[in-house]
Amino acid sequence: MPEIKYAIFDVGQTVYPFTLQPLIDYMQKETAEPEVFANHHTPRFYDYNPYMKGKITNAEFAEELCFFCRVPYHENRLEEINQALHKGCGSPFPQTLKAMNILRQNKVEICLLSNALPLLADTGSCLTKPELAFTSYDLHLLKPDTAIFQTVLDKLNTTPERTLFFDDKSTNIKAAQSLKMNGIVYRPETVLKELSFYLPPAPMTLRSREV
Repeated sequence: MPEIKYAIFDVGQTVYPFTLQPLIDYMQKETAEPEVFANHHTPRFYDYNPYMKGKITNAEFAEELCFFCRVPYHENRLEEINQALHKGCGSPFPQTLKAMNILRQNKVEICLLSNALPLLADTGSCLTKPELAFTSYDLHLLKPDTAIFQTVLDKLNTTPERTLFFDDKSTNIKAAQSLKMNGIVYRPETVLKELSFYLPPAPMTLRSREV
């Protein structure tokens, strides 16, 4: 197996846990039409794809989401939606941080690749170099489209065999593997064990013999 040069991590549910529940609670409190809201017009059923692809701005997203949820729009809504989304971001998984440290010790570069909401661009950014953080809204592509993986490979100027991709969704892993990338379906309880198969074995230390 070629030596791994780049480890590419999804963000939500892989770097940190994420939930829409704070946003749902906020919009439910603010909606002017509770019956419509309850009938599949909550943030859970809104189509985020155009926003994640960078086709609409933050302000346009906020207005569209408010209309969808029947929430009256005003100038503070964008910031309030932003705060609710950030409340849904948990602390990084300890297992992810440990995996990243092990990879760095093996001289593997850490990258991020996320179908990200632009409002959450600041989350996870401290874990890698800016030029190694790739997002759907910058690339105008969404996982599991294989084009997004090929674009990242081209930007890294590397081969798929030298990359290792972590994502909590098996469909995204399968798409990456179809290009011959290595992939791990992220689960906190198994990620470190699975990672070990892609790294050289740790050197054995000789025990000093008692005299």
